[in-house]
Amino acid sequence: MQSKALYKKYSDSRHWEKHPTLYAETFIEFLKSVNFNGIIVDVGCGNGRDVDVFSKHGFNALGIDNSKNEIENDKKKFPELKFEVQDAEKLKFKDNSIDAFFMINVIHYVHKEKAIQEIFRSLKPKSYFFIHFNIDIIDKNGKVDYHQDQEDILKLVSKFKIVRQKLFERVDSQPIEHKHKIIELILQKI
Repeated sequence: MQSKALYKKYSDSRHWEKHPTLYAETFIEFLKSVNFNGIIVDVGCGNGRDVDVFSKHGFNALGIDNSKNEIENDKKKFPELKFEVQDAEKLKFKDNSIDAFFMINVIHYVHKEKAIQEIFRSLKPKSYFFIHFNIDIIDKNGKVDYHQDQEDILKLVSKFKIVRQKLFERVDSQPIEHKHKIIELILQKI
C-alpha cells in the first residue's frame, strides 16, 4: 500500500463503506446505455457492497481486494457472489480479457502507474473503466492530507479515451470531518 499514513488516518470507522451506492449506479446507467454485456471487476471491493449492486442489476460482477480477511468476509456475507484476493498492481487476468473495471476510493492507496497499467493490459479493447481520483483530501482544519494535480491524473490515463468526466466535492464526517475534491472518469480502452 503506497499511502499507509493516509489510509491509517481515515480507516477508523471504515467510513467509505457508508458512502452511497450512487457511483456503482452511475456506472450501471452508463453501461446499460451502451448495451453492455460482460463481466465487471470491482477493484478494491472492500465490503462487497458494490459487487452486490452490480449483481442486483443483472450484471456479472467479480470483487477483488488485496485483503484476504475482506474477501473471506465478503464470501460469507454474499455467498452467491464472486470474490478473489488480488493485488491491483499485479492482476491475475489475461491480457484483453475483462469487459469493465470499477475503482473508487482505491487508486490513491496503491502505486497508481502500476495499477492503471494492469487495468489497461487486462481490459478488452473498446471496454470501459470507471474510476475516482482524489485531487485533494483536506481535513476539517484545512490540512491537505493528499493532493494530485489533475494534469498528472490525465497523463496517467492518457492511453484511454475519456468518455465522461465529472469534477465534484464530497464531505465525509467520519472518522474525522474531511473533504474530497474528486475527478470521476469513465474511460474506454481504444
